[in-house]
Amino acid sequence: MKKTLLSSLLVGISISQLFAQGANIHEQKGDYRTPISEFRNGFTQNQVQKFRENYNLSHLLKGGDDAVWWGLRTSELFPTSILEPTQEIMELGINLDTKIGEVKANTKHFGEISLDDFMVHPHSYAQGFLVVHKGEIVYENYQGMTEKDHHVWMSCAKIIPGLAVDLLISDGKINEELPIEHYIHEFRHTAYGKIKVKDIMDMTAGLNSEENDLTRSDSNSIATRLFLAEFGLPFKGEHQKVKDVLKSAEYQNLAGMKLEYSSSNTEMLVLLVESVTGKPFSAFVDQRIYSKIGAESSLNIHLSPDGIALGHGVVSSRLRDMARVGMLYTPSWNKIATEQVVSSEILEKIQKGTRSKEFYRNGYDGPVFIDRLGDDSMISNSRQWDAVWPNGDFWKAGLQGQGIYVSPEKDLVIVFFSTNGQDDSVHRYVRQIVNVIQ
Repeated sequence: MKKTLLSSLLVGISISQLFAQGANIHEQKGDYRTPISEFRNGFTQNQVQKFRENYNLSHLLKGGDDAVWWGLRTSELFPTSILEPTQEIMELGINLDTKIGEVKANTKHFGEISLDDFMVHPHSYAQGFLVVHKGEIVYENYQGMTEKDHHVWMSCAKIIPGLAVDLLISDGKINEELPIEHYIHEFRHTAYGKIKVKDIMDMTAGLNSEENDLTRSDSNSIATRLFLAEFGLPFKGEHQKVKDVLKSAEYQNLAGMKLEYSSSNTEMLVLLVESVTGKPFSAFVDQRIYSKIGAESSLNIHLSPDGIALGHGVVSSRLRDMARVGMLYTPSWNKIATEQVVSSEILEKIQKGTRSKEFYRNGYDGPVFIDRLGDDSMISNSRQWDAVWPNGDFWKAGLQGQGIYVSPEKDLVIVFFSTNGQDDSVHRYVRQIVNVIQ
């Protein structure tokens, strides 16, 4: 029988004390938020109507109630490629370990509290948290969703285009030292066309497409225009196409000089996969990746109005199935898949293909990731993953508190969903959990 660990009791701290820890930064800014647990059983018609009326980019990026609805009901808003499981469900064992919930981290607004307490903190807006060790669930906690809900991955989805490209490199169909225009002819005479596949994989394209808090708040940036085109929202009164936005990117720095995180880079990988294979991105992902997994439910790859797969972030699934994707990189891959998808060659490229520690810390994004994790022991990023450690562990974050951490060495996967645009402290638990896993 499936078991779910639902933390409803606060250990060693009263409800009133917990509410007092840390200011509600949303309410300080005049944004009332509904307690995340109230959305566990869905939304009322009045709520849905209000969310639809408020549907705009700033509301969704802010991470309030609108974003909770959007994150759980993404397929109601976007055209969607539904990748149904083709294998029998390969169940994850259950071996719950209470010490994981007792792990503490120094959060940004709530002090040093345990994972169990963080999950029920009224201002953490944590949705779900799952830890799988050696193919068994050792921690599982849902707050604003159920284990059967699909939730958007945000930028954690970037690992899927990254893996798809690495599979094609292994097939001999892509040479990562060649520029994009070699494979996507319509990007000849564009800045993106001149960038090597490897530099796009490692987020070091050197273009003005960098995505961060500054560019997301700039209505004229490539980052903002890309989101508007993908979400079917107008830019200066006109609807743009995703490819046209990508073609408008310009040179800013030399490629390979520093980490410049960009969802536009990942969308170029999506287009690269389609150009090389002659198949829709979702069809390739289904054929080579998801159809091999004994998943519980579908992987939903959502599309822009003009039919571009939004592989950089608008992908959704159950939390357990997200963990199964992470397990493809671990020794327990055969407990959730019928064949090995991530070869030792691909794994080694992620683990040993990093740039230097200085490279990682020389731009805007590396220090942001260090602060997010509360950890400075990683080497650098690699192949769409945000951080790689000396022992070969790697991690990817998504906007508003999504995350996936993989430790091949410890046969460990940590995944979580949240809806918090103001506090990303949930990531600070991953390295603490790794330290207690034997």
